[in-house]
Amino acid sequence: MSQVVLHLGEEYIQEDLEYYFSGERDKNNQVRPDENIYSMTPDSHHLQMDFSDKKVGNFFYPVLPQALDKIYIGISVSLFANHWGASFLLELMKHVQPGGAIILPVYPEGQAAEKYYWSRSFLENIFLSRERWTGFSNITAENDGVMSLRVGRKWPKPMPSSAEWFFKERANLLLAHLGADDSSQDISTALQTQFIPITDLAWQEYQLSALMEKIIIEFHGKDKKVTMQHVGQDYGLLINDLVLSPFIQLEGGQSWCVGQMSESIRNSVEQYFAPHTGECHQTHYGMIDQVQLNPASIMCVSHLFDAVGQSRYQALIQQMWAALAHHGILVVKEHCVDEHSAQQLDMMLADLGQVHYYSSIAATAIQDKVEISQYSLAVEENLRQEKSNKLNVFRVVQKTA
Repeated sequence: MSQVVLHLGEEYIQEDLEYYFSGERDKNNQVRPDENIYSMTPDSHHLQMDFSDKKVGNFFYPVLPQALDKIYIGISVSLFANHWGASFLLELMKHVQPGGAIILPVYPEGQAAEKYYWSRSFLENIFLSRERWTGFSNITAENDGVMSLRVGRKWPKPMPSSAEWFFKERANLLLAHLGADDSSQDISTALQTQFIPITDLAWQEYQLSALMEKIIIEFHGKDKKVTMQHVGQDYGLLINDLVLSPFIQLEGGQSWCVGQMSESIRNSVEQYFAPHTGECHQTHYGMIDQVQLNPASIMCVSHLFDAVGQSRYQALIQQMWAALAHHGILVVKEHCVDEHSAQQLDMMLADLGQVHYYSSIAATAIQDKVEISQYSLAVEENLRQEKSNKLNVFRVVQKTA
């Protein structure tokens, strides 16, 4: 029996396992994992793994189709109920054996909508498939806060996204190295060199796309047609994902990728998304001084503050603000190294208007007198720290004048 559990990091393993092993939560032993369940995280560098080595593997590392009995998603993993999250679950389903399941935490409807987490109804809206004669559902409420997702009578429709792109790209990397005449150690080293950067890119995109979906919905609604410009280092993945999302109406836009980028990743992304996003999205590559923005209702800059320097970054913010449409929004996502950097960023944006803060953990607006709850006590502590230091939040300013 091969079972794996996905954690945000190694420090969350104990709490994640207690959630599913708890006799209080699982009185009838419906979802309790096997004692030998294998733990995996998105940032582990342990790639040459098997499910009995008692180490912590990387949960993005290629696994054979239908190789796993059950996949558990730990409560530390804030898997968002957006287009990327749905596509990720679909990719995980390909690794589950017939009769197996994905076990994941779900939230009450109101809390789920607030935090952009999965609820029962949202899960059923996307994945529900009942047996023809018995009417049995492939989605089951196992216990309070836990549901199982199985392969139903009909396989869900394909969900093109950066998650699907990544799962295909990782398989291509593995096949390329398996075909090489290198020693196993060389293969491991070479794989790690190429594999870890794209896992970091995929995990960064999961957070970016979910928060941008939520922010767009809150400021523009689900049905309003919008356009977007993004400056960052993501190979155009963000806008591609948002154009493909059925939950918002992003008509198109352009991405600017600043700095030195991987030619192989660039080509892979372009080849994958060309049939899906076509002419509605263009991706440009160059230096920060070469960025030319078109007018749009959404401007976004991400993960550039430390890379380009304060003066150039501030000039970019002014350039984006000038091109932003009336009532449009400027979204800034940076991981500030310290509170001084966060304060510099706040001062830069405060001159433009009121700064709204969104949690990168729970995809909800941060409010002074409101605590954000989560099933994980460790994650709740992260939420309190995030609210206090604002190092890793999304900053949003709306152009009202």
